[in-house]
Amino acid sequence: MNIDFYLHALNSTLQAYALKVQQFASIALQAAVELRSDVTVNWQWQSPVEFTALQATLLKVLLVLLLGTGVLIVWSWSVYGQVISEKFVRPSTLKEIEELKLSVAKLKLPKEHSPRI
Repeated sequence: MNIDFYLHALNSTLQAYALKVQQFASIALQAAVELRSDVTVNWQWQSPVEFTALQATLLKVLLVLLLGTGVLIVWSWSVYGQVISEKFVRPSTLKEIEELKLSVAKLKLPKEHSPRI
């Protein structure tokens, strides 16, 4: 009995929520249509940037290169990410920290140039 009550309450809550979202969406769409019609009727809006054919082509090439590079980065990370993380992002051991301190001490650097370990 308790489960039926909770399911009924959840169902009615979700229906009410969906109705409110639908009302909001219809009002927002109506406002956007009215705003667009007001802007096109009252203002003769022009783009502040007008591209020549060459500039438009160069922009398209740049966007394709950026998108391609992003896709390659994501693919490379999915293939080699684990190896990179294991090699470079691992906790240092006490032995490695001591070796680093000794190697820095051999350099005899002034205080302001010594690393903070």
